[in-house]
Amino acid sequence: MKNNNLEVLIKFNNLTKKFGTLYAVRNVSLEIKRGEIVGFLGPNGAGKTTTMKMMANLLKPNEGEVLIRANGEFQKLTNKNKDYLLDNMGFLIEIPAFYERVTPKEILGYFAKLKGYPRKSIDRRIDTVLNMMEMLEWKNKYIGTFSKGMKQKIGIMSAIIHDPDIIVLDEPQTGLDPAARKEVRDFILKLKKQGKTVFLSSHLLYEISEVADRIAIINKGKLIAFDTLENLERKVRKSVINFELLKPPEENVEVLIDKLRSLIGPLTGISERESWIKYDDNSKIFQVLFDGNPENQALILKKLLNDGQDILEYSVPKAGLLEILFMELTKSDERKGGGIDI
Repeated sequence: MKNNNLEVLIKFNNLTKKFGTLYAVRNVSLEIKRGEIVGFLGPNGAGKTTTMKMMANLLKPNEGEVLIRANGEFQKLTNKNKDYLLDNMGFLIEIPAFYERVTPKEILGYFAKLKGYPRKSIDRRIDTVLNMMEMLEWKNKYIGTFSKGMKQKIGIMSAIIHDPDIIVLDEPQTGLDPAARKEVRDFILKLKKQGKTVFLSSHLLYEISEVADRIAIINKGKLIAFDTLENLERKVRKSVINFELLKPPEENVEVLIDKLRSLIGPLTGISERESWIKYDDNSKIFQVLFDGNPENQALILKKLLNDGQDILEYSVPKAGLLEILFMELTKSDERKGGGIDI
């Protein structure tokens, strides 16, 4: 999935933004490569939107710089060259708002003209983008009649209507129902298939884990990790196994858990002091924390089967893994004294 030889298109060098004495973003450095999806992950208030606003030149950093590749070389983003350097980029930052008595055709046509898309091709481009989001039939309907999810889709389409190579999306799935989130997720993957570069922020761990090639984790304004999900797992040495039994335990779940502690505990590589095994009554799934070693993953399954446990499903879900990694990296950073200076 990941290609280490991809060309770097954007660099953040020690990017820092203060509001008074508060560091919203502090010394953030990362690189975004051509054709990859970079997930920018962090809780609300972590500094994601502030970072993206500096990337769009909507905020000026107190320190550091944004470098964008143009004509084969990096140039520092400034007020003087912003139109030129950002011309090949599309932005959706924060929740979009539109006049109610306008149509998608009017909105998308406006943004296409604003970004200099060839006028003769605008109508065809509008149809193409609406079709990508399965909203062509809504082309001439008033946006005031749209659901929140549909309005969010119009915002995303306005960011790509001029066919940019780099798309920056700030929390595009926030507030959407599961079906709408999946549609947006599928759309982001379509952009990747077209060779686009996507910088995507979210606090929804599952959405990031499903699409991102690399994950940047920001906490209290500081970048605390930036790597593939697999490499982060190796660094933290924590992962999770989910398994479901053919016949869920109706009674004495704690007795079974105590048995499993003795049976597979030594294979997890996790300290006995930690709560490494849990059971969810709603999903009927057992969750086992282990050290991420694939050999231990296989040995745990073998041990369960040899004990006569009828395993219906056995997997290492990316979403659960990312949640664990995020918590571990955040706790590790705070133990080292990381945080916000006030």
